[in-house]
Amino acid sequence: MLSAYCEVDMIDKLDRKLIEELQKDGRKSYTELASKLGITEGTVRKRVRNLVDRGMMKIVAVPNVSELGYTLMSIIGMQVKMVDLRKVADALAKKANVCHLAFVAGRYDLMALVVARSHKELSNFIEKEISTIPSVLRTETFVNLDVIKGAWSGADTTQLVSDLDSFLLGEEQKKR
Repeated sequence: MLSAYCEVDMIDKLDRKLIEELQKDGRKSYTELASKLGITEGTVRKRVRNLVDRGMMKIVAVPNVSELGYTLMSIIGMQVKMVDLRKVADALAKKANVCHLAFVAGRYDLMALVVARSHKELSNFIEKEISTIPSVLRTETFVNLDVIKGAWSGADTTQLVSDLDSFLLGEEQKKR
């Protein structure tokens, strides 16, 4: 079913290797990548441009929030009046402390990854920024004690790309 909504353009082993190398160091030059992978610089340039143009990859700077002083990270689950869910999400998405925000299924309607410099700052954020929104009915805060794996920690997500690729290929073959 997913393939009906997704462009089924598979990425090959070389694309995966390029993504993997750029995950390790997004500043690697095309010359370095070409040398490492045994291909020409032109091939690297073309492949990277193609991956970016197709929306398969972005090259961005990912700040290390703890090095910037935001040493406290928490996940806040929120139950929200359904009629105002989008409005609440839009308001929270504008807050600088909110790094990630998602509609979710389950006990909560909305989950936010929030960073703060201290427990006091987190408490103030919850009290002044979230609790004052009338449509937020209930919150539960989970303070991270230690981040084992996160997108900003250099986590290797190449397997996710491979798994999605395999899934889409399987869906495409089912249609035939």
